[in-house]
Amino acid sequence: MTDRWDETWHRLREWTNGQARSERLAAQILLHEGYNSLDPSHPLGGQDGGKDAVCQKGGQKWLMAVYFPRGQKDFKEIENKLLDDLKGVNSNQADALAFVTNQELRLAERQSLQKAAGIIPIELFHLERITTILDKPEMISVRKQFLGIDFTEEILRQEVEAFKNEVLLAQKHLEAVQTGGDTFCYWMLYNFDLVQSIARDFAIIRCGHHPLYDVRLRIRDMNANRDIMSRSWGEINAPADFLNVKWTLPESAYYRVFFHARNGSWNQDIILKRSTSAGCWLAATCVRGKVGEIRFEHIDNCFVSEFGAPTWRE
Repeated sequence: MTDRWDETWHRLREWTNGQARSERLAAQILLHEGYNSLDPSHPLGGQDGGKDAVCQKGGQKWLMAVYFPRGQKDFKEIENKLLDDLKGVNSNQADALAFVTNQELRLAERQSLQKAAGIIPIELFHLERITTILDKPEMISVRKQFLGIDFTEEILRQEVEAFKNEVLLAQKHLEAVQTGGDTFCYWMLYNFDLVQSIARDFAIIRCGHHPLYDVRLRIRDMNANRDIMSRSWGEINAPADFLNVKWTLPESAYYRVFFHARNGSWNQDIILKRSTSAGCWLAATCVRGKVGEIRFEHIDNCFVSEFGAPTWRE
């Protein structure tokens, strides 16, 4: 038992289990890949007539040739083995060759072997390909029998838990796409005119990875103790939505904004104080979730030095 994720690859490449075991493993691989009527020759030794097995696929007669040395060999050695096995295609009146090997073959090398085979169709089952096949869940018993790789109950439990977590994350992502997830938004004013004591830009800024749906907001002037705006905003896909306004501002303002959307509700407190030196109204804002947890807080530069730390109201 090993926790190495690429154990299948390593045990195939450093093959020490002999020819018989490699031929029987290759047979299981071909059967998995759609070959049928597979008839082995002599995996335990004997004259095989230039073939390790005969099988059928696509209405053709295929020969199986197996090459499982220990460690990676030079390409020329691999090519010579393939060319030697190809001789058995004609001598056995076959149509094609399935070459199963534990050797790494680069794309260019695979193309070279295909070219070397000439008019004889070949299918190459090289190291990476057979590793992928053997690592499939349905090949667990074959992997255990021929490579000695097994999953303990603990590993299986971990696999199941990992799968459950993946499903849960996918479900949460789908729900977030449909509802907005943990995305929220907040309100800010920009583009101040100190002469007219107004702000010209009204912005709703989105925070999060998902759109917001069915957004409604209500703004309350906490100093005057009255609501001054209520609006259904709808869907917010962009990072921010803007309105052009002439929002009248006193020297100091304290607003509370109540947001409601498909994914829940939250409140925002925003303090605005006129600063002649800054040429604007400096802002301090705090967004709290439904149970009062702080989800976002921002205080403009110079706010604290000019007006002190903001005091949030209950």
